Amino acid sequence: MALRFNAPVDVALIRAFLSSCALLFLAAGSAGASTSVSGLLPPYDELYYRGVRAYFTEDWEKAAEYVELAISTREALRKIRRKCHDECLTAGDEIVSRLDTEKGSTWDLWALDWIQQRAECIRYCLNQAVTPAGQLPVSSDIEYEFGTRNAYNFLQLIYYQLGKPRKAAAAAYTFFMANPSHLEMRNNIEKYRRMTGVTEDAFQDRERELEKHWEAYDAAVMAESSSDWPRAVEKWKQCVNETLKQTDECQAQCVVASQLLPEETDKAEGAYEKAAALSLAMLACKQACVGLVSTRPRRISSQEDFLPLQLEHLHIAQFKAGDLKGAVQTLRSLLLFYPNDSESLSNLQFYTESLTSDAEAQETGPLQDLWTPEDIVPESLRESWRAEREQLNEKLKEGEKALEVDDSGFYAGPVRLDGVTITMDDEALNGTNRVVLDGVLSQSECDTVMRLASTAASVGDGYKGRRSPHTPHEKFEGLTVLRAFKLAQDGLVNQSDAKLLHEIGDRARILIHSYFRSHSALYFSYTHLVCRSAIPGHQEGRLDLSHPVHVDNCILEPETRQCWREAPAFTHRDLSAILYLNENFEGGELFFTDRDAKTITARVRPSCGRLVAFTSGPVNPHGVTAVTEGRRCALALWFTTEKRHKDMEREEAEVMLGIDKQEEKEEKAESDSNPTPARSGQSQTSKGRSKERARVSSVKDEL
Repeated sequence: MALRFNAPVDVALIRAFLSSCALLFLAAGSAGASTSVSGLLPPYDELYYRGVRAYFTEDWEKAAEYVELAISTREALRKIRRKCHDECLTAGDEIVSRLDTEKGSTWDLWALDWIQQRAECIRYCLNQAVTPAGQLPVSSDIEYEFGTRNAYNFLQLIYYQLGKPRKAAAAAYTFFMANPSHLEMRNNIEKYRRMTGVTEDAFQDRERELEKHWEAYDAAVMAESSSDWPRAVEKWKQCVNETLKQTDECQAQCVVASQLLPEETDKAEGAYEKAAALSLAMLACKQACVGLVSTRPRRISSQEDFLPLQLEHLHIAQFKAGDLKGAVQTLRSLLLFYPNDSESLSNLQFYTESLTSDAEAQETGPLQDLWTPEDIVPESLRESWRAEREQLNEKLKEGEKALEVDDSGFYAGPVRLDGVTITMDDEALNGTNRVVLDGVLSQSECDTVMRLASTAASVGDGYKGRRSPHTPHEKFEGLTVLRAFKLAQDGLVNQSDAKLLHEIGDRARILIHSYFRSHSALYFSYTHLVCRSAIPGHQEGRLDLSHPVHVDNCILEPETRQCWREAPAFTHRDLSAILYLNENFEGGELFFTDRDAKTITARVRPSCGRLVAFTSGPVNPHGVTAVTEGRRCALALWFTTEKRHKDMEREEAEVMLGIDKQEEKEEKAESDSNPTPARSGQSQTSKGRSKERARVSSVKDEL
């Protein structure tokens, strides 16, 4: 029964306030008890602390027992909270009818009685299964540990020590699913794959239950890509239902879970004030659930408009599968989010007219979609069918073009250096803002830098000859310009060789800036001389890459073809380049892909003096094939148009040897010339990405 008030109020807020009063009773009741009852769920944070202590004392059996208990107890607590939430939804409802007639202080008393009955029901339910200590809120540190799945990081090491590689593999995989940039765990997983008794089915995500909506989402996108519309409908429906289920589950936890009482800021505060504070905390928790469910476990940012996006995909899939009634229902649900969206309203009108305008077509089968041959479409629908087909085809074409737009602000121009030739351009490389230049270095210069790499890279500042962070089958060495100059000062390398390393970086920057025109100055972001060497005896049956497919300034998500411009990506990078030094090795080709990270669009074979350059954004996903024999060396360079992100180590090296800063000269010259705004090579407009990007220093991420 709805509550009625004389003055207009926000009913949802009132209900949230009353629910928060129940939370106040719950919090007070839980805090007052301290004894433990045998057979009830203990606090999972205490179990976790015991497991971590056992881990550091190398008591592996105890560590495994307690960490596993902490994980299972936490999950059991969530289920009990949900059970109590559902069982107590109607507690005190007989009092609600009194609230329609009572007024003043009497109304307050009846309302509090209703709230207390609800709170007593939940508290009684929880007390049947959980110790009073187990009902208390855990610290933010514990929430973080389980939110980042760090418990599984401990578990994989514990099971490894216990000689249980299958369990270790499952724990490692579960952790890695939420932390895909954790290179050490990636290497651990590769080690587990090679262990005796470990098969592919051992690599299971133990937290999969919380990701079912994302599994359905990926399956739906895959079905769409193959035009399997009935399956797409099935998976989009599953995705919507799982998303709603996960959101409801999360919000139920917000209501039942104990919360910290507000701090005593004013002694005059009473129960109502504290209940109001708890009410706001609960509303914030419920709102946070929407973002939490919309965020993949390994992402920072949530998927914008996640549920409306699913509904939009669903109604289109239903239309193409011939389910017009279902498409109308879904579209009406979508309009609840955006009631004035003109495109949705237009689609709704089209669907409705299609359902009613041709009864014969409706009786004989599903309405044909816009890709059906024209002679099959009923005569009464043919004219509108032609118009809709043209309209949708235009939208599809625009969507395809938008996917290929590079909004970096760079556009191709001529190369201003004698002896350098453009070997491959956008057309030859089958992409946008990509180029291959030959003749950048002479053979003698390549030999000199290779000699420098051999002498100094293994004691440089990169990975000092350790295994590659991207694959256990290769050795990795690195050297920066600053480190080369310091080694020259110590007499370990020739100063002329170190200066050549600096000079060829400047040469590459001038070439790249002359080809990729921009109104902005171009600064070095990071420069690294990198050598990858195949490890003998570790190449048989190798299936991995020397460097997995990635994008340099955003996190590529191949399943959805999106690229998230957020940490830990180096979001300030604008242009990327590789200057190759040798070719006497096997493998090690650079390749570009589509955003699915599978469809290879171009390959480039390294050779002395060959420079590959491209914009660092999502139009240029790329990777490196496995180096299976020999040693591949190249100078990796990244550039930025943001002065605050320029390479300070390089500047320190220049100051050390009194080298003029070419960047500053060009910056001054360009500012004096008052340039016109830059244009994109594919579009006259720019999407205007935010310039508030995370500052990153001491970067070691190689092409």
